[in-house]
Amino acid sequence: MHTIQRNLSAYRDEIKGIAILWVIFFHAQLGLTGVLNAVQQIGYGGVDMFLFLSGYGLYHSLKKDADPARYLARRAKRLLPSYVPFCLIWLIVMIPLHGGGMATSIRIAAGNLTMLGFFAGVPLMINWYVSALALTLLLAPLMHAHLKAHRGFGMLAGLFVLGLAFVGDDRYMAVSRLPVFALGMMFARPCEKERRGISALMAAGCLLGLAALYVCFARFHELLNDYAMYWHPFVLIAPALCAGLGWLFAKAPTKLLAPLRVLGSASFEIFLFNVWLEVLGKKHGLCESPIDWVIGSIAALALGLAWHFAVSAVMRKSCKNG
Repeated sequence: MHTIQRNLSAYRDEIKGIAILWVIFFHAQLGLTGVLNAVQQIGYGGVDMFLFLSGYGLYHSLKKDADPARYLARRAKRLLPSYVPFCLIWLIVMIPLHGGGMATSIRIAAGNLTMLGFFAGVPLMINWYVSALALTLLLAPLMHAHLKAHRGFGMLAGLFVLGLAFVGDDRYMAVSRLPVFALGMMFARPCEKERRGISALMAAGCLLGLAALYVCFARFHELLNDYAMYWHPFVLIAPALCAGLGWLFAKAPTKLLAPLRVLGSASFEIFLFNVWLEVLGKKHGLCESPIDWVIGSIAALALGLAWHFAVSAVMRKSCKNG
């Protein structure tokens, strides 16, 4: 367990780099077949990897300073300078395309700016994950306090049951992801001694999750949408993928990992531009062929990187001047 924790801490950005590439791959319509198509079909699992890693990172952040006000200030300082300007541009472009009256436009603007509109059924949200991310950030201090006194399995079961309360509701997509976030926090807790066999247990869980996905895709397709079997297996798959990538990266030359580290550090901004591409490509006909999707995906990745570095530069300059 110590080795897994060390690798997750050391290579969290690199793992996030893999996760964002997987999400970009998932969103693109490339007309693939065979193994590549299978890998692409479950690329939404990159989001579950993000949530697991987010839980892991937030536990350590709260361990250093658990004051809720200072914690929220730290998270706001990281996310809002990138998110709010992007959101304003999104609203200026997308509200006229959506149409509707003034009341609808106000709902869309408020829902996106607060990041929580998905849970209120607000139309034209940037993406459901934005609201899921905001929810996990708000719940993290409570989860951290609970984990200081308890092992966390009761909390994990409670979150799973909470998700079931939303079966048949669009919000199920976000609420039922809370267990994988909680697992990330649980994995970050200090261990007094090395737990043998944890790697084998995680590998077995990953295989079980993949087997469940295969059975549902092949025989019980209705379970994928109706009962969230698209993503429930990633409670088992995402931790193992993250741990496995951490182990692999620990053996790789540092220079080879530099591009993934950069992508991971800018993954939030890249995600924002990529989901905008998905909306424009699928609903507004921006991308009509596989080559369009390749070009658009590269453009979204480049824009996300540029946005991340521009915002970081502005924030550094602001801190110096302040």
